[in-house]
Amino acid sequence: MSTRVTTMTAAVVALALSWFAWGQGPASGGKLRKPQMADTIQANVYADNWFMLYINGELVAVDSIKFIPHNVVSVDILPTYPMTIAVMAKDNADPQTGMEYANTNIGDAGFILKFGDGTVTNANWKAQKFSSGPIDRDIKNPRVENQPIPENWYAVDFDDSQWKPAREYTEQEVDPKQPYFENDFQGAKFIWTDDIALDNTVIFRHVVQSPPDGKPRLDYSNLNNVVPEGPPKRPRR
Repeated sequence: MSTRVTTMTAAVVALALSWFAWGQGPASGGKLRKPQMADTIQANVYADNWFMLYINGELVAVDSIKFIPHNVVSVDILPTYPMTIAVMAKDNADPQTGMEYANTNIGDAGFILKFGDGTVTNANWKAQKFSSGPIDRDIKNPRVENQPIPENWYAVDFDDSQWKPAREYTEQEVDPKQPYFENDFQGAKFIWTDDIALDNTVIFRHVVQSPPDGKPRLDYSNLNNVVPEGPPKRPRR
């Protein structure tokens, strides 16, 4: 084996080791390194029928299908903690009657979420209704009751202290469609308000103080205000 080949082999090994070390934590001198896809976690979300998801005040995902077919939205997110999650979820309903399918039916709802760090929906979340109907289940003269939606409902510092806990529902009560069973929602619970049939627009909020899976993660919350260190450069031949 030539000296040049031996040198190149050693350089490749050194580069691999430096990449590994770079990916394990802060860069040299405590400088923040650029995040990699390995730093992200997957978010799986299923809503009957539609949702929009904010994390720490930033819009992360919007359901692309307002009604049917039911679908699961999966996205990669870069988590930072504490992590404030805010979700607006809607059951498909006529805004004037609260009914669906050409005002012939009172629909039902449901929402479930699971993140790759172990974050799941359950009764620890807060829930507040903002549109409900048909009032008193009156389908002959259907009407809805609306409350104004706060402009900053998704903000980290929004005050939800007066909101009630979400109510958990079983799979049998929600009756999710096939895409739900094709994705990982283990440990998560379907949630809504106390009335899964009449409450058509609901906002959920929850704060995750630290990674539920206990895995240490770098804090990228200030990423826009620093110059992170990039990965090691390949050696010149």
